Amino acid sequence: MAKQALNLGSAANDNTGDTLRGGGDKINDNFNELYTAIGNGSSLTVSVTNPAVGQVLRYNGSSFLPSDYTNLTAGLDVNGNSIVSSSNGNIVIAPNGTGNVTISNGTTTNTFNGTDNTIDLPTKVKYKNEYSSLASTPTAATYTGYFFTVDGDDNPYVNINITAGGAGDVQAKLATQYSSIDLLADVDTTTAAPTNNQVLKWSSSSSKWVPAADDSGISSINLFSTVASDAGSTTANSQSDTLTIAGGTNISTAVSGDTLTVNFDGTITTTLAALTDTDVTGITQGDSLFYNGSNWSIVRSPITWWEINANGSSDYTFNGPGFSAATNDPTIYVHRGFTYAFDNSVQGGAHPFRVQSTQGLSGTPYTTGQSGSGTTVLYWTVPMDAPTTLYYQCTLHAAMQGTINVVS
Repeated sequence: MAKQALNLGSAANDNTGDTLRGGGDKINDNFNELYTAIGNGSSLTVSVTNPAVGQVLRYNGSSFLPSDYTNLTAGLDVNGNSIVSSSNGNIVIAPNGTGNVTISNGTTTNTFNGTDNTIDLPTKVKYKNEYSSLASTPTAATYTGYFFTVDGDDNPYVNINITAGGAGDVQAKLATQYSSIDLLADVDTTTAAPTNNQVLKWSSSSSKWVPAADDSGISSINLFSTVASDAGSTTANSQSDTLTIAGGTNISTAVSGDTLTVNFDGTITTTLAALTDTDVTGITQGDSLFYNGSNWSIVRSPITWWEINANGSSDYTFNGPGFSAATNDPTIYVHRGFTYAFDNSVQGGAHPFRVQSTQGLSGTPYTTGQSGSGTTVLYWTVPMDAPTTLYYQCTLHAAMQGTINVVS
């Protein structure tokens, strides 16, 4: 009902206002409506006794009393409005004890865990974590693991505790695809800038990797730049140069994986008779081969080779088996059945050599068992019936002579 006002009349006791009964009725109606609106019809259920600043009227089940607004009894619907603090005050969301703070949107719930003090954001997070200067960033010791960037700096940072070298809590730069390798603590490309074709090499003096030529410091590595052969050589003229190993006559080569195989495709000589410098025609059991200066020939008995030279026109000199040095006109000993070679190739033209049965320039030649020539090489197989004593003589100089003792 609308408020009923008392008609007081135009003047006192002019009988133009409400009667006492009518005025009392209006007063009762007004109070009845008021007691019904803020009470139970017979008494008020709202009390404003001793309220404090900031309190609200809270219904306790029977009355509305001044109370602190400390907890909600239902969900808070801000209806599109904001929760705003006044006078730069904080807005605090503080669960009791180990309670969590959760922020849900659709099917995703982000949790601020009150038990392990972690924040679980199971979705993408967009944020800007850039500071105007490194000095304005959170300290590494307090915010370990904190990732951030600095305006104008091409490298991001992370607060981290570095144990290597005792660095401790530092704001470490992180390398990106735009970073220089010089960013690494053990690399120095600033002191000496790298040049074309250089590589990084370890410097023990600076304990850093520094630019250097790729071939410096490799003196301990054995590499062949030149390959020589019996005929000709080659030198590598580039890092990708190829050395070809080609087979010669009756030789072929093959490479499989890391293995080089050299194959002989010709005929291997398996007999002495097949050799080009060996003559074994008529060889029999017990024969020997001796080298006559150009070929190997058979001999029926052991052969001793002596080199003969001259000491002016007074002496022959002998070298060979039995002589430790050149000996002038020695007495020589020969065995019956053995073969001896007297090599007079050097002086044969001026001092022809001859075996004789008697002494002197006119001595009797002894030629049994001999072949060859006294001016080149004289071969002598001593007969079994040879005299016990014979002689050798230069046929042109009487003083060049000696004795030959024949022994059995």
